[in-house]
Amino acid sequence: MEEMRELGSLALKLERYRYNITGSLAWVIFGMLFGSAIAMFNGITLLVGYYWSIMTTCLISAGLIGAVIYRMFLRFTPPIEETRKRWRKGWFLFFTPFIVIYILPNFLNLTQLQASLYYSLAWYPSLGIGFLLTGIFAEAKDEMLVTKSLTCAGISILASSMAFVPLSKLVTNYYGVVALGLIATSMMLLIYLGVFLLTFFRASKAVFEI
Repeated sequence: MEEMRELGSLALKLERYRYNITGSLAWVIFGMLFGSAIAMFNGITLLVGYYWSIMTTCLISAGLIGAVIYRMFLRFTPPIEETRKRWRKGWFLFFTPFIVIYILPNFLNLTQLQASLYYSLAWYPSLGIGFLLTGIFAEAKDEMLVTKSLTCAGISILASSMAFVPLSKLVTNYYGVVALGLIATSMMLLIYLGVFLLTFFRASKAVFEI
């Protein structure tokens, strides 16, 4: 009887471990895809100039490809329908700051250079706010998680966004716009790596007590 209890406990631990490891892979998948998309867009901008349609195409393509790949991994996680419904609603909230922040320039009197700079950086704090909203709504109530990775990432992104206030004053041409876009991408990838490692090792420690 004792062996059966231990076996059941181990099965639950493995389910929780798999759930968290799958979640941690999202940072790798989406980080690489969006990092590549932004780098590609910046490269195209240097060659032919800035076009918002190219930026939109790159980002939407990265998101769709990432969603398809990550969905493949979700098949290996416990099908807790109530939790998945909450996450779907949480990801709807995730896009809210992007919509608001990217509509805002329509009400501002920006020069072409200022508008380009705004659009090249606006996604970064939007990302942080989106992560925080999703973390508060969905992540905080997910009892299977061993760490609140979205909340950690959101706070880190918003805190590091302050660096662009003085840096933006150095921009005098479109090369500066691309440069700040690349810096933002690099910071995003570093934060994604940090959150992935945090989730991975906390999952191992909490589940297997390593």
